Amino acid sequence: MIKLIAMDMDGTLLSEDHLTVSEGNRAALRKAHEAGIKLAIATGRTLSTTGNICDQVPEIDFILFSNGASVFDRKTGKIFYRNCIPWETASSYLPEIEKISRFIELYIDGRAYAQKKPGEEFPYGIIPPVFINELGKGITVVPDFKKELAGREVEKVIFYVENPDVCRETFDKLSRESGIFVTSSVGSSVEFTKAGADKGGAIKGICDYIGASADEVMALGDAGNDIPMLKVAGYGIAMENADEKTKLSARYITKKNTEDGVAAAIYKYALE
Repeated sequence: MIKLIAMDMDGTLLSEDHLTVSEGNRAALRKAHEAGIKLAIATGRTLSTTGNICDQVPEIDFILFSNGASVFDRKTGKIFYRNCIPWETASSYLPEIEKISRFIELYIDGRAYAQKKPGEEFPYGIIPPVFINELGKGITVVPDFKKELAGREVEKVIFYVENPDVCRETFDKLSRESGIFVTSSVGSSVEFTKAGADKGGAIKGICDYIGASADEVMALGDAGNDIPMLKVAGYGIAMENADEKTKLSARYITKKNTEDGVAAAIYKYALE
């Protein structure tokens, strides 16, 4: 019996605009919740950029954000799971990152901080412009990371590298570091959390919180940052639009995000 459904947002639950939950997916989620199944969104985004999704799907119980660095309980209004990077560790990588990336964000306490708004300096080919505008609303601009944020724990560091070769080299280099977990959620992004902080670990945290086992979890995703939770969940499901590595990490494949793949999986595995 499935007790928890955890869904990635971009490329999974959401339509191509990165903003809209289809009526088909909303209807399936309502039915699942009425059947007593807990619902969670599992995103690489910050907590502050998930409000519109929860307005569309008010049944959502938990928000797993920043790639699993934290989990928020919407009923109590509290964060009950945290696994963050110490400031000293996160900031030590900034000098090298600044040499290769024109847009860097630090996720702290559920919000994104950058040294400028996404605009002309942002690689527009990665994310639709309509979503970039929305994304910019959730970013707090600080003139200098170290002067403004020093000492605070960091949920996630994310940056974009336009040169594909440099992006791959950077990803591989950081992946060899012992204190961080490196992944990517879209195009030429490189992002890292504390070692051990990923969507899989956060799913286990939710299971402990609600008294469920990982075998009773359905997890759906489409990208590399979803792989840890697909491997942990008893029902790890990749979208048809997922990359091949993510598909190979899943037990099942559902329809594309543009074809209500989340709803299809719910009806097949959770409500059959």
